[in-house]
Amino acid sequence: MTLSPLFSFVKRCNAAIWAGLCVALWCGTPGYAGPTEVSFLQALEGRWSGQGRAATADGETPVVCNVHGQLRGAARITLRADCETQGQSGVIAVSLYFSDMTQQFHGELSSPLNYISGGLNGRLARGDLFLRLSADDGSEGRLLLVAEGPSRVRLLVTTVVNGANITVFDLPLARLA
Repeated sequence: MTLSPLFSFVKRCNAAIWAGLCVALWCGTPGYAGPTEVSFLQALEGRWSGQGRAATADGETPVVCNVHGQLRGAARITLRADCETQGQSGVIAVSLYFSDMTQQFHGELSSPLNYISGGLNGRLARGDLFLRLSADDGSEGRLLLVAEGPSRVRLLVTTVVNGANITVFDLPLARLA
């Protein structure tokens, strides 16, 4: 009796298993997040409120937002901001997850208030989250979640226009009890 058909079968199975693992890792599926990433996401969970400013075609306008952060697992969170500005209201949605493969946060941002939508990726640095925004219109910007204490965070969205750094959205938030 020869073992070559058995070895051939095992080789095919191993190749399929390795291919499946490579695809799963390449897709950046949310995986294990370290203690720092988990703590950061847990700190964003809950209800927040704040008043800030949003850029418009005519300059700036005050904006008031109520934000709800909901964990979707140890390495994933969604943030929904119901915002009002002069004569307008809308939802700003952020979905973030931590990829163990890339050791980065990835996600999506959608904001009809200032027509921004796009992909996010970035890292924690000094307790703050710095994300690069690749907008659907081809422009690029930054989304920063800056910790300002145990119950305060600031959401900043910036972009570059004609070489100048422009703040599109600046929203200090306080945790609601």
